[in-house]
Amino acid sequence: MNDLTETRIRENIAVLTLGGEEMTTSWGANCTAIGGAHATLVVDPLIAPAHARAVEEAVTRIFAAPVRWVVLTHHHTDHALGSSWFARNGATVVAHAQCRRGIETFHPAIVAERKRDPALAGLFADAECLPPALTFSGELTIDLGGVGVRVFHTGHGHTAGDAAVHVPAESVVVTGDLVSNGYHVNFEDASLEGFEAGLERLLSIGAATYVPGHGAPGGAEIVEAERKYLTRIRELVREDGSGAERVERIRRAFPGFLLEMVLPDTARRFSAP
Repeated sequence: MNDLTETRIRENIAVLTLGGEEMTTSWGANCTAIGGAHATLVVDPLIAPAHARAVEEAVTRIFAAPVRWVVLTHHHTDHALGSSWFARNGATVVAHAQCRRGIETFHPAIVAERKRDPALAGLFADAECLPPALTFSGELTIDLGGVGVRVFHTGHGHTAGDAAVHVPAESVVVTGDLVSNGYHVNFEDASLEGFEAGLERLLSIGAATYVPGHGAPGGAEIVEAERKYLTRIRELVREDGSGAERVERIRRAFPGFLLEMVLPDTARRFSAP
């Protein structure tokens, strides 16, 4: 497994990632740790317990308080499946009610399939489906000890159970996969109209720093770039041609973007009536 890369965006907030675009590196998903006087909160502890253990080891070096809270921005396994490691060790896992439903519906079969695959069985040997212990529908606030964290539903955008994490005192928002930076977006569970509404809600906060689901943190410009990405894909898919030609146009329009594997589905979703 690759080593975690740490980016400290505030004294009490760090972003951890394995980078890349393979399942074995959580497809480059970001995990964010927020430290308080009494507890540390982890957002999206990656795709497997082995990754979550690496996250815990890194967080223990960074912050004094133990991980007592885990927040999931949505149910996709690259963000959520590692949460079982923290749940088994006493942390409270928090997610939107629709995220919990997605975990209960999809994770058991996914975990079983990966355990049967000789190439993946080692990574997922101790993976299990443990639904979040605490769910919400609108928003909730968590006190880490001198650090307040607001978790709120952004509507059905990337998935029906999207959540964002706002640290008002630090002017930081963790966006989940409503925002990616240098990565193509997986639209398989998305509402295309809701996606844009979710981006508008994130921008309305006016945070200094946004942590995307994949890619480097940045300012409001990375949220604006995601809006332009959606607009450009719509334009490219409207042009005549086969599905393969639409995929190629998207690929050429965003050179260097990772996760090109999702582009056939993107072309289908955006070209659907």
